[in-house]
Amino acid sequence: MLLAQVGSSAIILWALGKSGILKVDAFTIATAKLFFWNAVAFMILLFTNAKALESANVEAVIVFRTLSIFVTAYGDFRLLQAQALNTEAIISLCMVVFGAIGYVLSDKGFIIKNMFWVFCYGCTNAAYPIVTKMVIRSNDTMTSWGRTYYNNLMTFMIFLPGMFVLGEHNTVADLDEKGLLTVSSVTLLIMSCIWGTGISFLGFLCLENVSATTFNVMGNANKMLTLVINSLLWSHHASIEANFCLAFSLVGAACYGEAKRRQGNAEAKARNENATSLNDLEARGSSDPEARPQPSLSSSS
Repeated sequence: MLLAQVGSSAIILWALGKSGILKVDAFTIATAKLFFWNAVAFMILLFTNAKALESANVEAVIVFRTLSIFVTAYGDFRLLQAQALNTEAIISLCMVVFGAIGYVLSDKGFIIKNMFWVFCYGCTNAAYPIVTKMVIRSNDTMTSWGRTYYNNLMTFMIFLPGMFVLGEHNTVADLDEKGLLTVSSVTLLIMSCIWGTGISFLGFLCLENVSATTFNVMGNANKMLTLVINSLLWSHHASIEANFCLAFSLVGAACYGEAKRRQGNAEAKARNENATSLNDLEARGSSDPEARPQPSLSSSS
């Protein structure tokens, strides 16, 4: 499924780029090497996620995912020279984490069989947006469609050997023998490939315009919102306390977005005031007679 999605995405974007419908960067070895590491980070993220879900319940994995926000924030500050979070933003992040912890304690609790893989997934989830942000900054002339093309192409090339090692290439034949390879199933696969291309593009477009920390917060808020929808649609309904904790976490994510907006506006206002003050000083200096060069004594004599 993953190979079909990333492979078809690369083919679709290559074809649209060649036809001129979309502006997709041409393939070069140097750029491919750059996105190779981003694809490796993505592979590690998927692998540790799968192992973490084998070692703990979903709720515990979600909590460790939310805890990774603080690690991403530190890496954002140290490696990407992002602005340090203000007190309002830090409190908002704490609301996200405490809401997730409260949800788990109010519902199923923590069930962890192997802490190692859960910890590895949390670290990988913290590092992945930083790695992707560094790749974006290393070539800021690329388009979002071009980044999507390279990322899916390199992911396909890295995962392709694993398909033969794990014997996944026999899956299609097995599905055909069982009568599961129907027109409807193939149609759904094609639709998922097109949908996956859009999601991949929006992910890069989002990371171009927000920090790695904000991107991580958005991902965690998405997971929380998914839990809310699941509790409303399916037979398993979380308790009132658990739903309250989910709402608390989502409010924290919204407050974080507002805090970052205010912080950005304050920094922009400070820069404008400094620029205005500097322009005023230059204007006063040019109009001040004492600032003009005075004739020397030798020339006056």
